[in-house]
Amino acid sequence: MGGCCLAVLLMLLGPRVFLALVWLLTNWYAAFDSRLVAFLGWLFLPYTSMAWMFTYFHNGVQGGQIQGGYVVLLIFGVLLDLGAFSGGHRAMRRRYV
Repeated sequence: MGGCCLAVLLMLLGPRVFLALVWLLTNWYAAFDSRLVAFLGWLFLPYTSMAWMFTYFHNGVQGGQIQGGYVVLLIFGVLLDLGAFSGGHRAMRRRYV
């Protein structure tokens, strides 16, 4: 397996493994409204889920408002998730054209 494939594998599975360990070993999953939301975050938006958990417990989300650099952290998580999905599609499209 090449270095690029290993990097993609780690990028896709790494945050999900981390979130599963967090769910098993701590109460950080309490940052989500329900188990369904936590599961969907684990499945589709793992980087955003990690950023949200960090923001929820360190910022103390008050009245639904997120302040300061935590907004940047959440945006970065969303961009990482979008990059993980779209980057693989672009690479596959280039390979078969």
